[in-house]
Amino acid sequence: MLATLALGIPLDASGAAWAQPFVSAATWTALLAVATLVDAAERRALAACVVLATLGELFLKDVWGLYEYRLGNLPLFIPAGHALVYAAASRFSRVAPPWLPRAVVVAFAAIVGYGAWQGYDTFGLVWFAAFVGYVGLSANPRLCATLFLFAFAIEAYGTSLGGWRYYTVEPWFGLTTTNPPVWIGAIYCTLETLVRVAAGPAPRAFRLAAHRLAALL
Repeated sequence: MLATLALGIPLDASGAAWAQPFVSAATWTALLAVATLVDAAERRALAACVVLATLGELFLKDVWGLYEYRLGNLPLFIPAGHALVYAAASRFSRVAPPWLPRAVVVAFAAIVGYGAWQGYDTFGLVWFAAFVGYVGLSANPRLCATLFLFAFAIEAYGTSLGGWRYYTVEPWFGLTTTNPPVWIGAIYCTLETLVRVAAGPAPRAFRLAAHRLAALL
């Protein structure tokens, strides 16, 4: 997982004609390999992550207009890459110290607060508040904190290489941010929350109830 992310991002950013198709094929191959090694519950989570990440990318990029990729498209490796980030962060979180969530909240509260005070990151107040809510309400706050840090590292890596870039003025409300936003992990935590809902027991119960209702009709 780490090798795919570490090597695939600079390969795509290189601009070679063959790079993006190769990275896309390698990323999907890596995800399929991971899927064969995990249990059925995690496979459902990975599948849900791919679907939700694709929808989220299309909304955030094309509808909201928060960022753009180097070629202006949605690279095919991105949805699978989100699933690899989710899977890797899940594993890192298992060995993360229990104090990590509080440390991340305190450290990034200072960074986001300073950015908002100086005026160059007013958008951060919204998303960082969401992140604090995830940490406080999640059954696995270490995963939220780990995903927050890992996502920021990936985004900083990708933007520094020119694979994609964030607009520093949010287009709907005129809020400011950085490239990449320091709070970007909050969006990944949103994805993780949606994945747990989609792959968890509640949707299956709803589907079962719907099937039974259909049978009665």
